[in-house]
Amino acid sequence: MTKVQWNSSRKGLGVARVKAHAPQHSRLIVGRAPENRVVEFTPAELFGAMAQCSSRRNMDQNAAKAQVEACRLLIAQHVDENGGQFAVMSTFRGLKDYFRKAMTGLVGDGIAYLQMIQDGYRWVDHFENLSVAKSVSSGRTPDFVFSRSNDRFVALAEAKATKGTTRPAFDKAVGDGYIGQVEPHLGKAIGTSVATHGFAVGSWMTSDSTAEIFVHHTGEFEPDGDKDDAGGEAARSDPSDVRFGSYCGVLTLLFGPDVGQAARRGDWKPSRQTFTTIDWLGRTWVVGENAIEPLKPGTDGELVFHRPWALPFLNGFALDLETARRLFSYIEMEERASAIFDNIPEYDERIRTEAKNTGGAIFPDGFAVLGRAETLSNLAPSHPSPREDGGGNELENAEFPEVIVSQLVSRKEERRDVFEPEEEQTEAITQKAMIYLTNG
Repeated sequence: MTKVQWNSSRKGLGVARVKAHAPQHSRLIVGRAPENRVVEFTPAELFGAMAQCSSRRNMDQNAAKAQVEACRLLIAQHVDENGGQFAVMSTFRGLKDYFRKAMTGLVGDGIAYLQMIQDGYRWVDHFENLSVAKSVSSGRTPDFVFSRSNDRFVALAEAKATKGTTRPAFDKAVGDGYIGQVEPHLGKAIGTSVATHGFAVGSWMTSDSTAEIFVHHTGEFEPDGDKDDAGGEAARSDPSDVRFGSYCGVLTLLFGPDVGQAARRGDWKPSRQTFTTIDWLGRTWVVGENAIEPLKPGTDGELVFHRPWALPFLNGFALDLETARRLFSYIEMEERASAIFDNIPEYDERIRTEAKNTGGAIFPDGFAVLGRAETLSNLAPSHPSPREDGGGNELENAEFPEVIVSQLVSRKEERRDVFEPEEEQTEAITQKAMIYLTNG
């Protein structure tokens, strides 16, 4: 069978090895075995997963996005469209070694992320973005912190990957990653939450025909007494900083590192911004833009976008509008209500399948890779209005900012040089944006 570049087919790889590690004797550690044993994904899902994992604080995000895009284009050349098993072909070995290492690591991060979200986790932040309350014996740290719905405790995760190591040697490396990078931080306060369990997820891609996943995890353990009473630390566990950090990563992917970092610091006010929205699969999405000017101080010192409404060079990433409204409310609350992330929209199998069929992908946190241009409509500038009451921190009393969609009409008499185009130009702008999304 002739090998074809991987552009659309769904691939899968199984969890071939699962090993539990007896946890340290701590009432704050409660092991959990992975329930998911098969990871399936399309090219768009792997691309989005790699992008999520690249949104790190301590690196240039413009370079990171370019690296992910390059990896997406290269990996398509070395995975066969035919067949249902994910495997990196032998042609991969013809790349320069530094390309191979970077791509292997990035693909491994993406697969680890997909394994975790398919196992029920919804939000992810990078470990280095969160403070660690207690010193640990190991100077090594895991890659990620994951949070699930209806669970105030969090999981640590370390990702490993190889395209040249034997199965036994790689399994040992994954185990060493768990013992040296995950285990020392269990039972500790990570940010505002407590890490009660963890995983090391390894992607073994040495075989040219079938890749496999190895998982080492915290073994199940019945603590002595109620973990909620362990020094009061567990009772204070609140995963909202991990969940908020997850969305700061999404903002970085949508609008660049200035916005993501400013949001994390609290220096950015969404109510002062103008966003671009688009309709896709019956929902409205806030879309990412490549051509946003850097944030600059406004008249009162706050950081805002300083750019006119013009053709948005859409980068193909998006955040569900309903979820964005909750995020924007959280950012601007005087006293942040962590419960605001408890009931964000769910994305059922139907809409996720529709997204895949259009060449896109939707993730559990509301982040998305948009599908083909012909499935998109109603490109428009949108502005979330500020809340009038200034209070209402309880979720049941909160009124999330409504998005007022500005009409693309002629305003010759006011700010003609910086605002909306004529009506006949609007269609051309929309068409150009659609072409950009299609061709990149």
